[in-house]
Amino acid sequence: MAFQLSEQLVDKLLDKLSSDNEFRAVFQKNPRVALAYLGHEASTTADIREKGAWTCMQCKQLASPEAIKASRDELRKQLLSSKVQYDPIKLQA
Repeated sequence: MAFQLSEQLVDKLLDKLSSDNEFRAVFQKNPRVALAYLGHEASTTADIREKGAWTCMQCKQLASPEAIKASRDELRKQLLSSKVQYDPIKLQA
């Protein structure tokens, strides 16, 4: 399922979002491409119109690396939740 993210992938994502400005810029522009870069198979093979976990990760202003670090446990819980496809992820500033 395109909405399921592994624990390993979620940890990589949060690490990159809290430390790597180049990755953050890619993520801000296109979360699907950012997830594919991290190895998320569904986003790697998805058609541009296909919906997946990346559709609930889009935001106008990505939270700062510090805010993501401070909220890491809560964000991790959200990203691993089975309800993630119904609730937007709070990565926005």
